[in-house]
Amino acid sequence: MRTCFRIFSLIILIFLPHWIFAGTTGKIKGRVIDRETGQPLPGVNVVVVGTTLGAATDVDGYYFILNVPPGTYSLRATMVGYTPQEVKNVKVFTDLTTTINFELTSTVIAGEEVVIVAERPMIQRDATASAAIVTSDAFDVAPVETFQEMVTTKAGVTVDAAGRIHIRGGRSGEIAYLVDGIPNLNPFTNSIGVNVSTNAIEELSVITGSFNAEYGQALSGIINIVTKEGSDKYFGDFSFQTGDILSSHKDIFLNIDDVDPLNTTEAEISFGGPVPLLGPKHSFYVSGRLFDDDGYLYGVRIHRPTDGLDSIRTGDGAIVPMNPRETKNFHLKYSWRVKPSLKFSFSSLIEKSHWQNYSHSLKYVPDGRLHHYKDSHRENLKVTHQISRRAFYDLSLSYLKYTYQYYAFKDPRDPRYVWSGYRRRDNNYEFYTGGTSNSRLFRDSKTFNFKFDLTAQVTGQHEVKTGIDVRKHDMFQHDWLVLPDRPGFDDNNDGIPGNIIDATGAYNNRYRHRPLEFAAYIQDKIELRDMIINVGLRYDYFDPDAMVPVNPNDPTYSPKRKAKPKTQLSPRFSMAFPITANGKLFFSYGHFFQIPPFHYLYLNPEFEVLPGLIKSDMGNADLKPQKTVSFEVGFEQELAPGVALYVKSYFKDIRNLLGQRIYILPGGSDSYALFINRDFGQVKGINISLDKRFSNFFAANIDYTYQVAEGNESDPTRTRRNFRLSIEQLKKVVPLDWDQTHALRINVNIAKPRSWGINVIARIESGYPYTPKATNEIIRIAEENSGRKPSIFNVDMNAYKDFRFKLGKTEFVLEIYAKVYNVFDRLNELYVWDSTGRAGYSMERFGGRTTDDWALRPNWYSKPRQVYLGLGLRF
Repeated sequence: MRTCFRIFSLIILIFLPHWIFAGTTGKIKGRVIDRETGQPLPGVNVVVVGTTLGAATDVDGYYFILNVPPGTYSLRATMVGYTPQEVKNVKVFTDLTTTINFELTSTVIAGEEVVIVAERPMIQRDATASAAIVTSDAFDVAPVETFQEMVTTKAGVTVDAAGRIHIRGGRSGEIAYLVDGIPNLNPFTNSIGVNVSTNAIEELSVITGSFNAEYGQALSGIINIVTKEGSDKYFGDFSFQTGDILSSHKDIFLNIDDVDPLNTTEAEISFGGPVPLLGPKHSFYVSGRLFDDDGYLYGVRIHRPTDGLDSIRTGDGAIVPMNPRETKNFHLKYSWRVKPSLKFSFSSLIEKSHWQNYSHSLKYVPDGRLHHYKDSHRENLKVTHQISRRAFYDLSLSYLKYTYQYYAFKDPRDPRYVWSGYRRRDNNYEFYTGGTSNSRLFRDSKTFNFKFDLTAQVTGQHEVKTGIDVRKHDMFQHDWLVLPDRPGFDDNNDGIPGNIIDATGAYNNRYRHRPLEFAAYIQDKIELRDMIINVGLRYDYFDPDAMVPVNPNDPTYSPKRKAKPKTQLSPRFSMAFPITANGKLFFSYGHFFQIPPFHYLYLNPEFEVLPGLIKSDMGNADLKPQKTVSFEVGFEQELAPGVALYVKSYFKDIRNLLGQRIYILPGGSDSYALFINRDFGQVKGINISLDKRFSNFFAANIDYTYQVAEGNESDPTRTRRNFRLSIEQLKKVVPLDWDQTHALRINVNIAKPRSWGINVIARIESGYPYTPKATNEIIRIAEENSGRKPSIFNVDMNAYKDFRFKLGKTEFVLEIYAKVYNVFDRLNELYVWDSTGRAGYSMERFGGRTTDDWALRPNWYSKPRQVYLGLGLRF
């Protein structure tokens, strides 16, 4: 640890004082010449209109403006003796350079200021790896409700049957989420820490190719969100929508024909501008979202938890929603520009969610199921200081608190908990006829993050970035069972009949760990005339702060030792160079490193082994980093004005993935599964995209991806299952559960600007793999994942109409819209029976004949057609 600080200190001494922050801003550069003579003009002032950002040209007429937040601007060039020139519609994107050149005319020849509307080039010359950028304008018109839904429309992104996102064939936990340049992660599972509503997003970047050294702790991709902030003028937005499922598939979805216009409601509000009484140097932006959904999967209260037998039916027959969800999001950002070169900002993100998951086996005893709660917030304080025309630094301090818990009833002594003996199945051994879910979980993490990023435009060609990132976690988990007596009985032998106690031993676990993460990187973006090169190096350090058994063959009684810290050096390289006037080739290569989700490090903290055949999983704080080596080659060419072709091929070699090893204890009767680094895989694919920019009321994007994602295991816990079922461990790669060979996605936007529009997103995709089995649900009749589920087809649509009016000098826009998801009410089969390869029927047997009611699983299909009607008002 001391050595890495010395190395980084040396880096600072070499490059100081020329630095810039990365990850949330872009750059504008260009050249100014005399229109008549073609000679460069030094000393021209180029400013971003409405901001304090600007620069002056050098002796060769070149200029650059650093630290420009993503957005659309006007750029103005002025010089004594020349007519001013303004370029509008200048778009700036995170980590990319926008080039704007000026040709000024002498005032002797011309008089009035020249205004030009810029057009973003179809080929981004300095992009050296694959990335998709989504602006707030795209969120406004797209048929999506969350930023995750927008991510899934991008090339190289797949969604498995459980709704988890995978980027270029990697596992779902291999993605890093950043908000305003700061990691936003739940350390237990490496999923997002605090969700961000779409009305708070200024720009979303989805990096699917090799990413630069500034990004770490990710194997597959980066999702980087830049949130909105206030300006010198007031603006706001309010919207409300409501809807329900409108489907003809009532034979599959219970109660689907009972339409409730208020089944799903969503309200969003945002407001920003200068802070009252404090002047234009202070601005704010605040947004909120309320989402309430009764869901579309229902059960019937035939049994109550105390029935326990199929013949006892005390329920009232009521229809009960079984997958409801309620979510509240809040975002606040305050900015204080002390002077043109110094800016303070504070932001806060809050998410509160409550939901229940559908359980088919509990369809007729819906009470006493688990309730899930998430309560998270993140605060961030950032200081941005422009040291000189060439440099600035950014210092960030953030705190993220993540809390997740589930239980059937809030009070662990709630008398509605019932004895576990009531949890019995019906006469066909299918549906449960009683019982409550008696497991409980509480997770709480506090993450303190210090981030210091610097960049320098050292020369006209070299933009050097470096930084450090320190994360200290405080993680606590408690999971346990509650054990109720039968009413009037003392089943727990505690001397109190009818009492509820907490389980002990292996059924009651808690831990607290304080792991430390440290990272440092250096990166150089070399912008030559005919080539862009990104080269970087990243160092990562991780201390798990935990103990591990010395002897894994007897973990409970073995002496313990401290888990060793882990380190990694990751080189990154990418380049792009033009091959035609409007085309380029690019190549990227990188080594990527990620510690497995911390849950797998700390599981079963007492190292207890339950009696029997693999009834215990055990975490391993000595897990090594998971590693990926990634290659990508791409070609981009503008075919005609506003139409471009993009072709990208990629290969990933994945090692040290999380898996399990089975240990049999002395005596041979007891065993357990220990998490180790044993799984591996490889991914290869090609993506072809055709993009037409909006013109003549029409824009379109077509993405086709061919991909092969293979590995020895899809799930790190599958080793335990295979051992229990005496299935031979795989020594070769097979298609992973989320492998999708073909994916065609089409996005069409037809609109009359400032009046009306229709946006359609269509998907035609290969089905995911499954393993064919015989009718007894155990014996395989083919290799793992050798079968294919039916293909997927889906169309979503948003249609809107704007009405504009003025109150005083303020223009208001009233918008009426309709969103339709799954327009054609397609039954996409997400899960299938292994004996038939279809979701609707099974040949498997569960102690007797499988009933149609048990075989027909509504949650194995995608959501049927859903229709929203909405109203919005903005100014």
